[in-house]
Amino acid sequence: MFTGLFVLGIIAFIGIAVFVLPVGTWRDQSVDLDQRRAQLDELQRVNNELEAETLRLETPDGIREAAREDYGLIQSGENRSTVLPLPALPTDLPDGWPYNVVTQIIAARTTPS
Repeated sequence: MFTGLFVLGIIAFIGIAVFVLPVGTWRDQSVDLDQRRAQLDELQRVNNELEAETLRLETPDGIREAAREDYGLIQSGENRSTVLPLPALPTDLPDGWPYNVVTQIIAARTTPS
């Protein structure tokens, strides 16, 4: 009788080890698989964009446009003019009117909402 219970316990333990314990791993793999699919979709999207850019750069118009954007290439007869960004406005203004109003306006615009 004891041997039968022992054998039944061993069989139950093997059944749990084979059928119940792997369920947690299976769920974890399912979540990991979903994450990998999302990563794969993003990589395929980026690859498609890069392929489209490569195909565009294989055309004469694409090469010309890239040379203009990246290296500032100009055609003969064109004039190149560079526009620099405006310098930062001074914020250390004197006290008194109208400078105190301007200082308040500058402070209001630079304060995050």
